[in-house]
Amino acid sequence: MATETISAVSKGEWKALLLQEEKKTERYANYIRLLLTLLYLGVAFTIKDEIPSYSFNAIISSALISCIYGLLVFNTLRTANPPRWIKYSSISIDIILLSIVIYSFGSFRSFKTEAFLLYYLWIGLSTLRFSPRLTFTAGALSTLSYLLIVWLAINNNTIELGTITEEFTSDRVSSLNIILRLLFLSSFIALSVYTAYIFRVIAARALSEQLLEVRNHEMSNTLDQLRKTQKQLATKNRELATLSEIDMLSQLYNRRKIDEIMREALVEVIAQPTTSLSLILLDIDLFKSYNDSHGHLVGDQVIRKVAELLMKSARGNDYIGRWGGEEFIIICKQKNAHDASIIAERLRRTIETTTLETVGSVTCSFGVSQYRRNDGADSLLKRADEALYHSKESGRNRVSCIY
Repeated sequence: MATETISAVSKGEWKALLLQEEKKTERYANYIRLLLTLLYLGVAFTIKDEIPSYSFNAIISSALISCIYGLLVFNTLRTANPPRWIKYSSISIDIILLSIVIYSFGSFRSFKTEAFLLYYLWIGLSTLRFSPRLTFTAGALSTLSYLLIVWLAINNNTIELGTITEEFTSDRVSSLNIILRLLFLSSFIALSVYTAYIFRVIAARALSEQLLEVRNHEMSNTLDQLRKTQKQLATKNRELATLSEIDMLSQLYNRRKIDEIMREALVEVIAQPTTSLSLILLDIDLFKSYNDSHGHLVGDQVIRKVAELLMKSARGNDYIGRWGGEEFIIICKQKNAHDASIIAERLRRTIETTTLETVGSVTCSFGVSQYRRNDGADSLLKRADEALYHSKESGRNRVSCIY
């Protein structure tokens, strides 16, 4: 399970999180180091009168070295990327100084009980870093250090070898006693290494799940942002599509869009000869006079008003556009010229009877044409334009039709 979870994230990301957690555990171990160092000092002063002065000085020196080293580690761990080997140097220095303190006590109890309790403690402390390799290193150093101080103690006559039947309070230690403690220590080392491995697996799984959760959260936020961006793009695209089809002044279809609708309407009427198609072309009468008398802003108002009236009065399937300047066009699908002329007449009366602010009433001239076989857009428009010209020549404000 842990391997599958780790494989779901990159090894680089997992190692980065693991290093952060190892940094935390090293910080906790350093706090314990400083606390136990103070304990060594307290014990040293308690038994000062019971041990030789050189032993007392050795304990004080070791404790001071441990304090100084603890402060150095504390400052090192505050950096962004402390060296990875610091945990190995820490556990090595701890066990060496611990061995000096134990040897300095020089008591039978140090070799029978307390020494092992302290070595066990330091091996357990290394286990907290969830590093099996570090735990094994700590166990090996503890074993070697214990053998060394026992050998030094016996060699220097600090303690004597005896039998297992010796009283507990005697200054003797039996060889069997030492062997049994080494066996217990070896078993504890094996158990601690396994525990460190389990810790590492649990930490790996927890860190990987945490990383996956963070990544899923980031991915969810990214997807939300993408959806939001897509909606904004869709809205912008619709706006751009509208801008590309709509005349800004009149809010009717522009000439490009009308050309497109015209082509589609011609395709439909060619495919279905029984249907009809008509065009209405209209022009605002005397439009130039509005610009000359009132200015272009008023002229623009006239165009907007006429466009508004056309949109309100036209049928739902009529397509209205601004053809250019003051000209407008209406594409009437499924309407012949007669029906289109009726629509044009209704529009003409609506415009004529509407009073516009500033200029009063406005009139328009209309030209109507109907699709003939083999007609194209140009020929259909040409006849509508001719009909419009006829309305202008006939006095304006009227509807003319060319079938």
